[in-house]
Amino acid sequence: MDRAAELAILHSLLHYAETKTTALADSAWDNPVSAYICPDRHRREEAVLIRGRPLVWGLSCDWPKPGSYRTDDYAGVPVLTVRGQDGTLRAFINACRHRGTKVANGEGDARVFICPYHAWTYRDDGTLRAVPEADCFPGVLASRPGLTALPLAEKYGMVWVLPTPGSPDLDIDPWLGELAGDLAFWKLDGYHLHARQVHYEDMNWKLPIDTFLESYHFGPLHGETLRRILKPNICDFRAFGPSARLVYARPKLDRLRETPESEWDLMWNSTIVYQMFANTIFSPQGDHIEIFRVFPVDGRPDRAVMETSLYIPKPVETEDEKRHWDANLALAMKVITTEDFPAGKSMQIGFGSGAQTHVIYGRNEPALTHYHRSIRAALGLEVA
Repeated sequence: MDRAAELAILHSLLHYAETKTTALADSAWDNPVSAYICPDRHRREEAVLIRGRPLVWGLSCDWPKPGSYRTDDYAGVPVLTVRGQDGTLRAFINACRHRGTKVANGEGDARVFICPYHAWTYRDDGTLRAVPEADCFPGVLASRPGLTALPLAEKYGMVWVLPTPGSPDLDIDPWLGELAGDLAFWKLDGYHLHARQVHYEDMNWKLPIDTFLESYHFGPLHGETLRRILKPNICDFRAFGPSARLVYARPKLDRLRETPESEWDLMWNSTIVYQMFANTIFSPQGDHIEIFRVFPVDGRPDRAVMETSLYIPKPVETEDEKRHWDANLALAMKVITTEDFPAGKSMQIGFGSGAQTHVIYGRNEPALTHYHRSIRAALGLEVA
């Protein structure tokens, strides 16, 4: 994104606000209810969309120094990510090569990882360092030299992992396409993690993503929260392959009509949401970054987990700063957990009731249509 693109988006939003319109799809679109409740469809999504594609794992700052590590089981595979002493970030299946026990839990700093079962020990580059009673395991260092590697890419200040064993070096740009230019624009290398929250909910994993992809519901559902912050039913939309960028207008956008164009600022007059296919929402705000990662749980089409991470420009130094960032996170969580999630759980019940065979996305919900058509295409299903 460059200055010309910023101005074009603001002009688009001003036009929509003045004409009471928004970005429109060519037509309304029906999505089968089976997309949210069918077990066979759900298993296919897990295999293709969760384990078969690079997924956003966080920002580089989540692994700030050599030895920094995180563990993550959300993709249905135990994953260990660790920054080696050489500065390289690597990903492994978090399973000892002896009997499969996890060699790490949670997150922290470590130079070695010791399996709690038999004390097989691994370096932070994944190589096997020591085997107790090694003479009882002749040739093990040659046959099983280390933890099983997973493809990982670290670029633009963001990290992706493909949770299926393969070559550790992952070229992420072909997966991103033109979205790479936008990611570079945000200079994510300069951010720091402030806080992270995890919520489990009784709904299909795609429903939390859906709530970010249209502003049609801002007025009715978020009348006491987002309606005061964002204009309902106004959105600029652009697709990047299966991913997309949505820009929602803030009420103060109207002031730009009396402001010289040279002073126009996209960040302070809008909220930007990227749908990073297939399970991540990336939202650069005026003074911070929010990332929402959503995964299915326990192989069930009606169970999901969402991890929310808030990143800030510099580490907190004062209590006032902490209160400010905590309040930002609290507002986001209030909107999501007390408004979006109850609606999503209600939808999930409705989908299973037999009341209808399809849900309808209106012309004013182009990102929803694009997202679900992209999912069908990735699964090899017919795209109407």
